[in-house]
Amino acid sequence: MSKLLDQYRQFPSYIYKLQTVQYADQVLPRYDAILHSLLLFKEAKGQIIINGNRYDLHQQKVFLVPPHASLKIMIESDTRTEYYILSFHVLQPDVQGSFVPIELLGLYELHVAHFRWFVDRVREIQEKHDQENLWDQMKANIIFQELLIHLFKEDAQEQKPDMNQAIAATLDHMEQHYATSITRNQLAEIAGMSADYYSRAFKKVVGKSPMEHLTELRINQSKEVLLLSNDSFRSVAQQVGFSDEFYFSRKFKAVTGRSPKSYIHNIRYSNKIASLKHLLTGHLVALGIEPYAAVINNAYPVTTQFEHTIPIGDNKPDLEKLMNAQPDLIVTCEFRDFEKSQKEKMYEQIAPTITLPFFEDWRVHFQTIARIVGKDQEAQVWLEQYADIAQLLRQQLKNTFGSRSLLILGVGDSKICIYGKRNLGAVLYNDLGFTMPAGVENIAHYYEIQPEELINYDADCILITPFQHDGTVGMQAGIEQGIFRLCADPLWQQLKAVQQDSVYEMYTTQHMHTCYNSFSHLMLLEKVRQLFLDKNDK
Repeated sequence: MSKLLDQYRQFPSYIYKLQTVQYADQVLPRYDAILHSLLLFKEAKGQIIINGNRYDLHQQKVFLVPPHASLKIMIESDTRTEYYILSFHVLQPDVQGSFVPIELLGLYELHVAHFRWFVDRVREIQEKHDQENLWDQMKANIIFQELLIHLFKEDAQEQKPDMNQAIAATLDHMEQHYATSITRNQLAEIAGMSADYYSRAFKKVVGKSPMEHLTELRINQSKEVLLLSNDSFRSVAQQVGFSDEFYFSRKFKAVTGRSPKSYIHNIRYSNKIASLKHLLTGHLVALGIEPYAAVINNAYPVTTQFEHTIPIGDNKPDLEKLMNAQPDLIVTCEFRDFEKSQKEKMYEQIAPTITLPFFEDWRVHFQTIARIVGKDQEAQVWLEQYADIAQLLRQQLKNTFGSRSLLILGVGDSKICIYGKRNLGAVLYNDLGFTMPAGVENIAHYYEIQPEELINYDADCILITPFQHDGTVGMQAGIEQGIFRLCADPLWQQLKAVQQDSVYEMYTTQHMHTCYNSFSHLMLLEKVRQLFLDKNDK
């Protein structure tokens, strides 16, 4: 232990340079064994082995993998996995004043007390690191170094929680356990303070008493339950931590200014719904609703055709524009299950916010949106009609293609990927019955590859689609150049689908057909008919 502590004391003298930030769901991204890697597991079930040291995987785990380490991750089948990999250099000054690489040894599993805060910082790092602006990339590296300071000091037990951290711990507890019985004394114990001192400290930091904050938290949670279910008020009250539906109704009206029943009616029949994701915008369009406000860009061209929608951002929501729009309800979608991001909390300051889990099935998303806007019956009719169209097309494709396999290849301006069971795969593999090439069954969303790896997925047919198209003319040109380079590669010419003239192209309409929603999927059915059946009829 003393040797490890001695090494900790040297950490401030090192230089840390962030290299890559990757997000993974199921499949391990490309792992750079030459660099240090920080693995942050939001959700996992299985084991990780680093240099022979075995650790159990579950939620909220962080590991440091040194260069040249042996790394093996074993994920239990049929379980969800979500994690980040941050690869970075560690340099140490030598006697000549130059910097040489150094390895942080003997440090694998790291302790993180405030995991939600940690995840928010990683998301911020990834967002800025992926920007082309060099200042943003520099900021990402600065935030990354601040993250390491927090991580190393906490793990070395050199830092005692201050008052803000103690309050943050109780806020975390309330957010994760709001549905259970929580008392002021319990929260004070978590903070390590007396009850009276804790109340004063909490109000100084948060601006209200702990129990007032807990009540507002429960009321905010109840808004989502009220809109997403047909449960009784008694059931809703119990789900968010109130034992009495009458007390719940009084508190609800005191906080919101209206009764739960009036609140549901006001939101359900409001035309002031803001959509922050194209995925959800498509569902509203399928239900015949033009969003009151939405992110609008050419990546999803249907949004540029809206006549009355208030634009609230090009690539992501602009908080000021969203606030000025004054929506009655905000709908969004996030990569999370167990904690709310800082962004969601800011949205909730503007209007009630419904956050759908990213990995939920598109039909569930569609039915959820329909329930919110009071169009359950319309959604059911739409899904039945979609099923009829898909079934007819499935039979026609079977008659033409039999059990031939289809690879969905995404091409970006500098990257290519294999699409898996989500997005287009949900339609092409599940609804239309195309056969997956071997290996695709392990890809939940998409998997970036190098061109030489395409031979590992040697399918009978290939469908070329865009990958991470941002809707700009420059990106479209980059994708077309990427396709040109790919087709000129001798390895491409060796693929079975290329030799059999079974390559189909669908990359000129950005993500109109590839977005994971009901509207795009219906359009995709018609596009598939044109590409696969009309081509073969000629």
